[in-house]
Amino acid sequence: MMVIAPGRPVLSIRWIVAGAAAVLTTLAVLGVTGVMERRTRNVLADEIETRLLLEARNLALASSSALLTDYPELLLAPLLKEMQARQPELAVIVVLDRSGIIQGHPDVRRIGTTFAPPKDLQRVPYPAPKRRNESLEGNATILLVSAPILDANARILGTALVGMNRSHIERAINQIGKPQPVILAAFLGTGFAASFLLMSVLLRPIAALRAGIERIGRGDLSTPVDLADRTEFGMLAVAVNDMSSKLHKAQGEMVERARLAHEMELARQIQRSLLPSEQTVAGEFIINGEQWAAAEVGGDYFDVLPLPGGRIALAVADVSGKGLAGCLVTSMIFSLLRAYHSSHASPASLLSALDERLGEILQRGNFVTMFYGVLDPETGRLVYCSAGHNPTLVYRREPERVEWLRSKGIPLGSIRGGAVGRTLEDSVLQLARGDVLVQFTDGVNETMAPADEEQFGFERMEEVVLEAARAGARRVLDRLHNAVGSWRRDGLPMDDETVLVVSRERVADRERQPSTGPGHSSIEVAAALRRFALAEERGICLRLQADFDSLNRLQVWLDRSGILQGLSEAAAGMLSLALYEACANVVEHGYDVDPAQSLELWWVAGSAGSDDQPAHGSFLIRDRGKPFRPDPWKPTDFEDPGVRKRGRGLGLDIIHGTMTGIAYHPGTEQGNITILDWDPRMAHAGDGEHRHA
Repeated sequence: MMVIAPGRPVLSIRWIVAGAAAVLTTLAVLGVTGVMERRTRNVLADEIETRLLLEARNLALASSSALLTDYPELLLAPLLKEMQARQPELAVIVVLDRSGIIQGHPDVRRIGTTFAPPKDLQRVPYPAPKRRNESLEGNATILLVSAPILDANARILGTALVGMNRSHIERAINQIGKPQPVILAAFLGTGFAASFLLMSVLLRPIAALRAGIERIGRGDLSTPVDLADRTEFGMLAVAVNDMSSKLHKAQGEMVERARLAHEMELARQIQRSLLPSEQTVAGEFIINGEQWAAAEVGGDYFDVLPLPGGRIALAVADVSGKGLAGCLVTSMIFSLLRAYHSSHASPASLLSALDERLGEILQRGNFVTMFYGVLDPETGRLVYCSAGHNPTLVYRREPERVEWLRSKGIPLGSIRGGAVGRTLEDSVLQLARGDVLVQFTDGVNETMAPADEEQFGFERMEEVVLEAARAGARRVLDRLHNAVGSWRRDGLPMDDETVLVVSRERVADRERQPSTGPGHSSIEVAAALRRFALAEERGICLRLQADFDSLNRLQVWLDRSGILQGLSEAAAGMLSLALYEACANVVEHGYDVDPAQSLELWWVAGSAGSDDQPAHGSFLIRDRGKPFRPDPWKPTDFEDPGVRKRGRGLGLDIIHGTMTGIAYHPGTEQGNITILDWDPRMAHAGDGEHRHA
């Protein structure tokens, strides 16, 4: 059943088309009639003027012999009277001699008098070829023609004048146009009726088309529109049936694509779960990596694994091909690496074992390039081996330069029979404080600019690393990814991009607010993680971008969450300022003011106090920026004139003066966690004075 919006009348297309045809026909006929009428008026006017001219010439010819006699009026008077009787529409019939004296006139009383022409005469264009001394003149009431009277020697004897009133001309023309409105009305009525009947016949198929389209709208894509019509409506019915068939097919394909998309999303989630989700902190080393797949799933892989003795295993692999096939191979590498990483003494032996196993699995023509290294965080010594993988980029802090470490190994699985293992050898690299190691897949350096297809290249990677290395592993990772994206512009990535950054950070590079103690045991870290889990379960969260403008939301969050309820204005101001300083430290030193990053501020209320005191609780800050090595905090000596002159750098004093307890846990599995315990009763007690913990 056709659904029509209430209150909206349905207009019949038959009436619309017939009415439009009638209007257009009327306009066309009126236009043509107007043009023809003007043309007819012009033709009739020309004909009458020509007739007047001929009358004047005939009168001149008949009067020539009479003017040669002594008494011309005796011959001309009867002639002119007969002419006027025969043509009463002529208003002027006069014969003049050369002196302008009337020699012939229907009224004999005018003979012998001087002729007075009508006033305001103006020349009128001739409708016929003009002879010498002839003229056609007129004004608003009369049209007057003059013709010369000549003798046998073409000498002028006088002038013959014939005139006609313009009213007679208008009546003649109007008489011809009287029947036109009746004819036009009959013609238009017939045309409208014919148009309506024709449209009714032609538009009959619309009902069948409407019913078919309504069935499609209800989801019935299998019933075709049955319409045997040889007009465009028949073609439209065929198109509707074709559309319905294609929609039916597309519906099935859409369901299948949705199923495949769901499976690909599951595969993507599984692959992402195989990769490290957090940065790794081992001694002075920060290890951070990221993968950006060209498709839903990719053929790149990286991993960071703990080894006995506190050592760390680093792996980066690139499977030939991408998509689902590459994802399956990376899953195999994930499983094999976890099975072998603890049982092989050197990276070369582990890669040889992987080559032997992958050679049994991979089809010929498929291979894997792989970098594998073992890092000792205590000494900074890295033993590594590369199986045909990209060279390793090493940034040296002192002296500031970049090195490229290449190897002669060939890809895993490329050649059977153990030939790969004979090309693999271990190398040793010593990383000093401030040094950064970058390992990557070829999707990074081979990214092409869309304009000229120039690759990003190793030199540009050097420039990015040299500029960002001092800011730590996360900064190198982000700047390198952004630089590659800017180089590619709006183009889609042609290959997976994976980067692993190992940074040995110096104490000078990690200046953020210190913790209350020099370090934390695993028990303290576990307790901090439990407190963070409790915050996620029943706390209130504020997520902030890593820029200072975003921190302005702190005050609104504190007001709306009810944390400030019951506090004095001074205590509320100190709490807001302390939280701002703590978050600002993370934004400035942890993220280098990068709005693309974010941090979380949680509030977990403790037990309630008395009726006139609010509940105490804890604020927890979680971020994934650069961690730091905490040092003991020392209160600022405000009696020192240098401190008062400096006027800044007092953020830690504000935090310690407001909070009852402060703890910082860098590099946990949940990121860097800062815990700020707060007791509002101490805030009340401290109104008006500055406290130091």
